Amino acid sequence: MPEKKKILIFIDWFLPGYKAGGPIQSVVNLINHLGHEYDFDVVTSNKDLGEIEAYPNIIFNKWLEREKYRVIYLDEENQSLKCYREILREKHYNSVYFNSLFSVNFTLKPLLVLKNLKVKVILAPRGMLGKGALNIKPLKKKIFLKLFRVSGLSRKINWHATAASEAKEIKQHFGEESKVHIATNLSTVMAENFPEKKKEEGSLNLFFLSRISKKKNLKAALQSLSSVNKLYKINFSIIGPIEEEKYWQECLEIINGLPRNISVKNIGAVPNHQLKEELKDQHFMLLPTFHENFGHVIMESWQNACSVIISNNTPWEQLEQKKIGFDILLEQEEQFIKAIEKVTAMDQAEYNDWSKAAFEFAKEYCNDPKAIEASRRLFEL
Repeated sequence: MPEKKKILIFIDWFLPGYKAGGPIQSVVNLINHLGHEYDFDVVTSNKDLGEIEAYPNIIFNKWLEREKYRVIYLDEENQSLKCYREILREKHYNSVYFNSLFSVNFTLKPLLVLKNLKVKVILAPRGMLGKGALNIKPLKKKIFLKLFRVSGLSRKINWHATAASEAKEIKQHFGEESKVHIATNLSTVMAENFPEKKKEEGSLNLFFLSRISKKKNLKAALQSLSSVNKLYKINFSIIGPIEEEKYWQECLEIINGLPRNISVKNIGAVPNHQLKEELKDQHFMLLPTFHENFGHVIMESWQNACSVIISNNTPWEQLEQKKIGFDILLEQEEQFIKAIEKVTAMDQAEYNDWSKAAFEFAKEYCNDPKAIEASRRLFEL
């Protein structure tokens, strides 16, 4: 039996962290699907996103064995060129995989160490090159991209795009000759049975599932709700960590001014393994995001039999005709309001059609062997 190929992964946040959302889940799903074929080692930080305190009851700066991978949690002192040289010296890796573009400690520093080493380098931008994403803190990102190009690091990279639209973005920034491989994000294994939900005509359990930051655009969601017909009753749950406190305060101002037919509950961050329980009574997700290269939360909504009302800044299109949601231009604010009112007005029978369509769509997508094969080819090409 041939020896397994060894893959080293650099990621800013990883299990047991969960506040960074989709990027963590992307790597977890990759390892869960391919961990029996490859030896995965994960290098990550010792804190969750936005946390001051380190993880409790975890040994830092030492390799730890897990079921399908090894992981090392580095404190700030060891997120260094010296430490990365030692990691790359102690074991021969066939590929090194980066799960971010704009990370100094977990992309730029290890890439500098790898610059003169003969090892395959794979980098997933995770939607960070999209127009909506680049418009947030644009100066800092422009400088980073310029340094990245000037350094010559981009020439060594095999890019992992999760959709054709992201492949186009990569080539726009790093040249048509860039080596780009498209492999959609892998999703978790789904339950077999459709979970039917109760739905009353004129009433809706609606939720926002994402980090509370400008990019995810919770403010637009709240502004749409403020204009919904007063005859409709909507329970709106906000699920996700507060990433930008100032932005959250702006959202609170809108929440405090919402009409009485809209009730809002801030649930906060929820670990991925608890999400199914949190969504069992939810009907639709509302996410007018500025940019998603995939959108794990969108897929997780469908997996939990919830259709979605999202912006068109994602790879998911023509949702309404499939009865799995709505993809709307951000400029078309009136269309978001109409979509919310349309789904609130649904009776049990009509809602069941949409809920089941979402569940079946996710099931078909998650069980697609072509998606797993495309991810496997990342490490074989």
